[in-house]
Amino acid sequence: FGSHQGTMADFLATLQDAVKEKRMQKHIVAEVVGTLLYVFLSEAAAVNAETSGLLTNALGNGLALAVMIYSTAGDNGSGGKLNPSVSTGLIVTGRMDRVQYVLEIAAQLIGAFAGSILLRLSLPGNDLTHPFVAMGGISTGHPLSTFIWEFIATAFYVFVVFATVVDKQTRHPGLKVTLPAPFAPLAIGLSVTVGILACGPFTGGAMNPARIIAAGFVFWNFKNIWVYLLATVLGGMAGAIVYDNIFLEHQPPELEQTADHV
Repeated sequence: FGSHQGTMADFLATLQDAVKEKRMQKHIVAEVVGTLLYVFLSEAAAVNAETSGLLTNALGNGLALAVMIYSTAGDNGSGGKLNPSVSTGLIVTGRMDRVQYVLEIAAQLIGAFAGSILLRLSLPGNDLTHPFVAMGGISTGHPLSTFIWEFIATAFYVFVVFATVVDKQTRHPGLKVTLPAPFAPLAIGLSVTVGILACGPFTGGAMNPARIIAAGFVFWNFKNIWVYLLATVLGGMAGAIVYDNIFLEHQPPELEQTADHV
């Protein structure tokens, strides 16, 4: 027990030191702001899909994500994860350290809550019970089918992230994992668009645990929320592990250099 307590204290101390570093502060702010804007815009697109159709939801989500990755992926940003499924995929494959993971998840949740709150404040009263609002679409269907749709869509999304960003063979030489190749954000955004076009009519196409948790609380709708969370987290891990083990066997894990503690 004493050893465990000491280890936890050391980790918290390391966490505290990391937050004080200017580079990590920029990293956290980039994830907060990027996730906030993505969640606000993507959920707004989902709301508008009620009158303009599924394509509005799909394109709105995909384009918003691509633009925000372009905006937050540089050396002054965070790599533009904006999704706990992506961060979890990186840590389970040994490509992110624990301190950065905890801070990123916290930043993504804060950004998602802020984006969802702003959207709720912006919506007319009659849109607050909109079927697409809470998670990009809470399904009242069978939990198993909801799980399968969200699991596969999220696995596909994270698989594309690894293929276009983490895999150095698909990028220009010398670029770090935090700086995508020129077309990587567009490919990642399109993976979300495709995911929503495929599973949107059945689940809404959430593919993001932070968006699920935040919108679930803000719009007070928890129908099948555990299914969505389980599917998106496990799906992200599956996509990362499959790509990492099959295609990155000759590329050892390389932790992102975001702060001096890494």
